[in-house]
Amino acid sequence: MDQDAERMRRLAENADGSPEGLTALAELLTNVMGGPGRLLAEYELHLLAARRPEPRTSTGRWLEALAGYALRHTDDPVRVQTFTSVVDGLLLQGLLTDTPPTAAEFEAVLRHVLL
Repeated sequence: MDQDAERMRRLAENADGSPEGLTALAELLTNVMGGPGRLLAEYELHLLAARRPEPRTSTGRWLEALAGYALRHTDDPVRVQTFTSVVDGLLLQGLLTDTPPTAAEFEAVLRHVLL
């Protein structure tokens, strides 16, 4: 999870608030969905963090990295919260289906939320 948070931070550093930056994020999310074992373990960590405080440091870093990315596109706190919730929701839903979202599908939702 810390590695994914770091990747997200680096992506945020390079994001300029343009629509093209959303394409890079959509591709990253698609790649994450391509190897669902790691993603599943991360969501198991999320659930563990709901019961125990120790893992919350790692899950918090992920949420902060997502928020940091959103802040490159908007300063609206509600939109930032919506973005972090939507990304986590899309990834979780992708684990629950036989056909995870494509990069184009991720990007369409991200554009709707942030632009």
